Amino acid sequence: MVYYIIGEDPAQSDPDLPEIRETLSKIDLVVIQDIFFNKTSEYADVILPATASGEHEAVYSSCDRRFQRVHKLVEPDPNLKTDWEILCLIATAMGYPMHYNNTEEIWNEMISLAPKYTGATYEKLEANYGIQWPCYSADPEDKGTQYLHKDAVFNKPDGKGRFFFFPFTPVKEKETAEYPLSLSTVREVGHYSVRTMTGNCRLLRSLADEPGFIQMNPEDCEALGIKDGELVRVFSPRGETITRCLPTGRVSKGATYMTYQWWIGACNELTNAKLDPKSNTPEFKYCACRVEKIDDQKAAEQEVINRYTEIRRQMGILEETEAASNE
Repeated sequence: MVYYIIGEDPAQSDPDLPEIRETLSKIDLVVIQDIFFNKTSEYADVILPATASGEHEAVYSSCDRRFQRVHKLVEPDPNLKTDWEILCLIATAMGYPMHYNNTEEIWNEMISLAPKYTGATYEKLEANYGIQWPCYSADPEDKGTQYLHKDAVFNKPDGKGRFFFFPFTPVKEKETAEYPLSLSTVREVGHYSVRTMTGNCRLLRSLADEPGFIQMNPEDCEALGIKDGELVRVFSPRGETITRCLPTGRVSKGATYMTYQWWIGACNELTNAKLDPKSNTPEFKYCACRVEKIDDQKAAEQEVINRYTEIRRQMGILEETEAASNE
């Protein structure tokens, strides 16, 4: 079995990380194509270094259906290749020749196969600072569709939209005497997703850094004898992690929440992999957990320092003094 991963970090982003690590260790060949080392890199047999945004031409799509053309700003290191060049080389070597010369050729092929994208040519993307699909015609006057279902007209014979009812599916896990709290995972300002990029930014690390935090209701903190900023251990039926406690009224009594970007305080050590039957999304937003006070804070702080030092070494993240000396 071959697992080819482009721009993702399943050893950080997926639920039930103990099971993910076990699975990755059993795969015959793991290939990673990315711009930085990440947690999944530990399991990679081959790492293909790719160019970053700003080092290549591209077209990006956003949640408002807008295609935007992005220009290359700087020349990449000569040892790097773009994602499309890497994929073309691999496909050709495997007997499926792909001989594109640039991103425009790839884009033109894609829009020729997707009627709703046909009119989103490079020329129109450039002239209009982006195009929102559907855009059916290459005519310069067709500038895409700013509003879907304008005037409340839907793509149905009667022009009306349809609502669908889905029955409620209870969560897999409920709180117990052993795991009396609930955990939900969220995003916060400062770091994006699994920190593959933002974790390599010194300024963002200065705003918030390892091992992250677990937000808890002050009443729960008081009952456990935990103070603001203290390191705690968090357990679930799947695993455990270490993080800082952040008492806050944002969280209801009996509930906790954690962000999933921290490498040491990884909340996905705790989450369960049950899938929603309709969306097939893992149950990131609910699992049972237990928070324990750490009596020896000094030893816990040293544990975090040692683990973070090793992670940074593995990922090639320079210390601030080293980075400054190279500038």
